[in-house]
Order: sequence, then structure tokens, then C-alpha cells
Amino acid sequence: MTDPNSPTETTPLKTTPLKTTPAPDAATTTPDRLPRQRPLFATILWGALMLALAAFMAARELVPGGFDLVTWLLTAVVGIGLLLVVAGIIAASRRAG
Repeated sequence: MTDPNSPTETTPLKTTPLKTTPAPDAATTTPDRLPRQRPLFATILWGALMLALAAFMAARELVPGGFDLVTWLLTAVVGIGLLLVVAGIIAASRRAG
């Protein structure tokens, strides 16, 4: 005879049936569209400054010989100006069409 309180005795686990709910329609699960947020100028400015600093430090380490700071700053200003002109053209073309 076996003792029901003995640790070697096993008893079947009682299982409860899982509750299933039907999946909602795809039309009811889509959230309302949030208004489109524009990037902040300060975020773009600080991002551009940090990228310029990182590029300067990388170029300073990778270019053998010397590195002229004035040439670097002139190149950076011209590059950022070209980037702004291209971004302006892209923004104007998106608004027009």
C-alpha cells in the first residue's frame, strides 16, 4: 500500500481549459494616426556639430603628416552649405508634388 503523502507518489495535475477569444478584425486594431511631428532645429544642429567633430577627430588621426584646421573648417562650412541646399531642394520638391 502506498502513502498518498509520500514525496515519491505522483498525482496528475489538474488542468483548466484555456479561454480563447476570437481575434479582432484588422480594422479595429489600427490606432488613430498621430499628428506628424517635425524634427527640432536644435537636434539637427547638435547632431551636425557632433558629426563634424567626430569626422575631424577621425581625419586628424587617419591623415598622415599634418592636418590644417583652417582647411578643415572651410571644407566643413562648404559641405554643410551644400547639404542645406540639397535638403532645401528636396523639401521644395516634396511640397510641390
